[in-house]
Amino acid sequence: MRILLLAGGAGTRLWPLSTEDRPKQFLPILSEKSLIAEVYERVRPLAGDERVFVATAAAYARLVREALPDLAPERILCEPARRNSGPALLAAAVRFAADGDPVTAAIPADQTVRDDGAFRAALSEAASLADQASVVILTAVPTRPEPDFGYVEHQGGRVSGFTEKPRPEQAQRLTGTGRHFWNAGIFVFRPSRLLAEARRVASDLVRGVETFAATGKAADYEALPNISIDFAVMEKASDVRAVALDAGWSDVGTWRSVRELRGPSDAAGNLVLSPVPVVAPGVRDTAIVVGEGGVLVLPFEREGELRAAVDALRAAGRAPSARGSR
Repeated sequence: MRILLLAGGAGTRLWPLSTEDRPKQFLPILSEKSLIAEVYERVRPLAGDERVFVATAAAYARLVREALPDLAPERILCEPARRNSGPALLAAAVRFAADGDPVTAAIPADQTVRDDGAFRAALSEAASLADQASVVILTAVPTRPEPDFGYVEHQGGRVSGFTEKPRPEQAQRLTGTGRHFWNAGIFVFRPSRLLAEARRVASDLVRGVETFAATGKAADYEALPNISIDFAVMEKASDVRAVALDAGWSDVGTWRSVRELRGPSDAAGNLVLSPVPVVAPGVRDTAIVVGEGGVLVLPFEREGELRAAVDALRAAGRAPSARGSR
C-alpha cells in the first residue's frame, strides 16, 4: 500500500499554538512528537519508508523535513500554492497512476487514533475493496452531535449520501440514526479508478491538474480552484464504499478534543498549556493556552467562536504567525 499524508492547513482552530507558519500537524500537541510524526510512525508497518509520500505546500517543505528526517526528499510533493485537498490529492493520483497505479491511502497528517492496530486493520480492509469501488472512505461512529464534521450515510458498506457540517439540530438527528457516520477524511483508492470517476464529476479540475502535471508550472497550479476533495469529487461520485474505523479516531480539531485526548490539567476541567505557571481560581471548563503569538482563554462552550475571533485578529494584523510553544 502507498500512503499519501496530506499536510496542508491554515493554523486557525488551535490558535495560538497552531499558526499559518506552523499549523497543528507540525506541533507536539499530544506527545513529544508532532502529529505528522505520529501518523508517519502509525503507517510505517503498512507501507515502509519507501512508500510514504507527503503532499504539502511548498512553504511547509522544511517543516516536513524536520518532522520526518527519514523521508526521502523526492517523496515530498510540494504544491506551489495552497489549493485545498482536491487539487493536492488528484495531482498525487495522476502521478501515482503513472507509477504503477498502487492502492493508495490518503490520510490527513493532523489526526490521531487511540488504537494504532485497529487503524491499520481498517486501512487494510479498505485496501482489499479498492478494486471494487471508485474510492473507499473510512468512517467513525459518532460519539456526540458534531456540526463541525461531515457525515456519511451508509449501510452494508455502500455509501448513499453525504452531509457536510450540518446545523446543530440536524447533527443531533443524524447522530441517532445508526446510518450516519463521521467522515474521517481518509480515502483509499486505486489511482486510476479515482481519476476515472473524478473525470466524470469534475472534468475541468482533472484537466487542470493534468496540465500542471505535464508542465510543472506554478501558474498552472495557482489557476486551480481552492476546493476540498469531498466537494470536488466524493460527494458526487458513484460506487463509493465505506469501512468502519473503530480506533478512537479524533481530528484533533478543537481544544476540547485536545482535553479529551490528554486529559484535563486540573480538577476544574481546564486545559492549561503554557511554558509558565498559570493560576486561574474559579475558572472551570476552559482552555488556557499561552503561545508566542498570543494568549487564549476560551470556555469550551464558546469554542465555536474561535475561528472568527482569530480571523478578526489576523485581519487587524494582530495575530502574527509565530512558532507556537508548548
